[in-house]
Amino acid sequence: MNLVHLLAKTQLFAGIDPAALEEIAGFTTRAVYEPRVGEDTLIFSEADLSGPDLYLILSGEVTLNKELNFKGVAFYKKVDALEDEVYGEIAWMLKQRHLSDIHANSRVVLLRIDGVQLESFLENHTEIAALFWKRIAVTVARRLTWTFLKYRASTEWDNVFKF
Repeated sequence: MNLVHLLAKTQLFAGIDPAALEEIAGFTTRAVYEPRVGEDTLIFSEADLSGPDLYLILSGEVTLNKELNFKGVAFYKKVDALEDEVYGEIAWMLKQRHLSDIHANSRVVLLRIDGVQLESFLENHTEIAALFWKRIAVTVARRLTWTFLKYRASTEWDNVFKF
């Protein structure tokens, strides 16, 4: 299956004009990670300095690992690729390093979208940009809701989200 068809199947790019997807496919690469049984493979690291790209998990399961220095609070989340396929969006939006490491625990197929080229594309396609940003906002809102529901009973909750 070519990259245009793969992009069209994702929640982030569903319904986007095929000609636009063809342009996005030009700065997108497909990658497959196949860790050995009982091991995991690092997909991307918070220490990566290569620039914030966007990742779309097409199949498989990834684990987000991030320990905070607060007592008893650690974020470990296994992610179902069919529900939460977008990763790296915060780093991409803020043009900073990733906030965590992402590991493959089993076979994972993903798309890596060049963040600089994606930003340029969106600046030149405002109709697509509006839809894209709405979908990114929904993704971030779902993750924030999940985090709140999981950790709201923690005595360290105030340290996690201070406003």
